[in-house]
Amino acid sequence: MKFSFNHDQQQFAAGLREMLEREFTAAHLRGVWESGTGHDPAVWARLADMGVLSMMLPESDGGMGGDFVDTVLLVEELGRAAVPGPVFETMTVGALALRGTTWASGVADGSVAVTAALMGERYVPHTDVAALVLLADHQSVRALETAQLQTESVEGIDHGRRLATLSGTDSGGHFLAVDLNEVIDAGALASAAYLLGLSSRMLAIAGDYARDRRQFGQPIGSFQAVKHLMADALLKVEFARPAVYRAAWSHATGADTRSRDVSMAKALASEAAQKAARSALQVHGAIGYTWECDLQLFMKKAWALMPAWGNASLHRRRVSDAVLGQR
Repeated sequence: MKFSFNHDQQQFAAGLREMLEREFTAAHLRGVWESGTGHDPAVWARLADMGVLSMMLPESDGGMGGDFVDTVLLVEELGRAAVPGPVFETMTVGALALRGTTWASGVADGSVAVTAALMGERYVPHTDVAALVLLADHQSVRALETAQLQTESVEGIDHGRRLATLSGTDSGGHFLAVDLNEVIDAGALASAAYLLGLSSRMLAIAGDYARDRRQFGQPIGSFQAVKHLMADALLKVEFARPAVYRAAWSHATGADTRSRDVSMAKALASEAAQKAARSALQVHGAIGYTWECDLQLFMKKAWALMPAWGNASLHRRRVSDAVLGQR
């Protein structure tokens, strides 16, 4: 049995990375943050044109007909670039929930962005960008048009993930023929893959800084204390990566262990992101907090996403319940 991605999946991810490195640099990300929009229409259109947003939609809805194994590397690359807006929510949760609906073609062509608050979240991200918000209604999923809701913006740490409170959600909308737990698992898994990409980028930024910054006549990266710090963080990231990939396979194949595997992936990816952010900041010193330093853009997004779709403690409890039984 071959436990690896196929050539097409790897090439698609490589092409996405190349496009983002060329067209969505840290300077572009900073511009989105400073504009206050939390969204970049140009990169969104490019993602739609490439088929990234439609990867998990069936061909009958104008999609690529892929599954989470085809998608997980793409979400990781989006995280590496910290692409703002409801990108992983639309291409995973939205694509799963809206299959066969009149909105599906809009997801495929990029005209319909989707956000979700399926776990009782008080603050909903991306409502000023998304056309639809998905909410949990008992054990069902209900889609509401954000234009028909009252929203109030809330200041958040991540300016690429703008938050709001919603009112007027008690009635209306459309109930969707999808399993609530399946789409919650999709959101948790996608956020885990996105956190993997963020973690890798933060370590890359710290590595570049450690090679350039000199103390006592040599790069600080040559000091054993810095090497150990970075190695420990890298170990966390590389330990989380196969768990995320395994969860993608479990979700794609409908495995009985899907929820357990997704929870393990989200717990490990969250802890890896926390370690990567802390270590990268320590390498930079106080400069890492400053607005002028690119690192803070990626750290703040990681800090915002670690508790999203369930924090590490919640997901570890889910794993414990799955393995040992509920207590």
